[in-house]
Amino acid sequence: MAGHRSRETAELPPPVGLRVVVVSRALETAFDRARGLELIGYRVQAFGEPGAAVAAVEGSQADAIVVDLGRDVGTPSEVVARIRRVTNVPIIAVGCTGSTAEMLRCFEAGADDYCRPFCSTDEIDLRLRALLRRIGMANGGGEGERHGEGDIRRVRVGAIEIDPASQTVWKNGEEIPLSPTEYRLLWTLAEHAGEVVPSKALIARVWGNQYTEETHYLRLYIRYLRQKLEDDPSRPVYIVNRWGAGYALEEPKRAALAV
Repeated sequence: MAGHRSRETAELPPPVGLRVVVVSRALETAFDRARGLELIGYRVQAFGEPGAAVAAVEGSQADAIVVDLGRDVGTPSEVVARIRRVTNVPIIAVGCTGSTAEMLRCFEAGADDYCRPFCSTDEIDLRLRALLRRIGMANGGGEGERHGEGDIRRVRVGAIEIDPASQTVWKNGEEIPLSPTEYRLLWTLAEHAGEVVPSKALIARVWGNQYTEETHYLRLYIRYLRQKLEDDPSRPVYIVNRWGAGYALEEPKRAALAV
């Protein structure tokens, strides 16, 4: 693939499937931020009322929380403090004023990172992944342990079987040779079998975050996989395209019903 690969971005853990709670004072603002994160690959739960968010995150399985109160001047540090009292998961606060004093109050309240007002969703994504990488290192874990291939567990979808330990793929018991890129793409889909994985998330996982606009790479390698794994590549029943959303690896019967 042409282009210079960003080492910093490439080493950040991929976001596919990570569970994030977005908290705002307006549901529309929360949904706007949630949609951006979902396009990257996160699973997002949005709340337009901080009180409801605090109740929801207590004892939940969220991987991280984003407090983004929106454009109106607010007090993100107060919301951060309320959330921190009930959970230890990483919190990123998006500022309302952008002042150093506000940043200090957010950190004192328990925030793990702070973004200036009007920051892009891409910035939040990178900060989330950097936070989760540091947590993985502190716990003695790594990307493989958290995201899949360290599990050494075979995945079976219909007649397709994938062994992450040997990176081997079979269909109907016959080994299917895949290139390293084809395998990474298939394994990303297999980790979330039956679920739609956003196109940008697939590209970021397989090629790197800096290539998320290069959708032609994804379409090309989806075609390669279909040629090797589908009985009729022109009528795929395993690797299914959900228009406007992404791709899913599905059981043939389920995929056929959705066409």
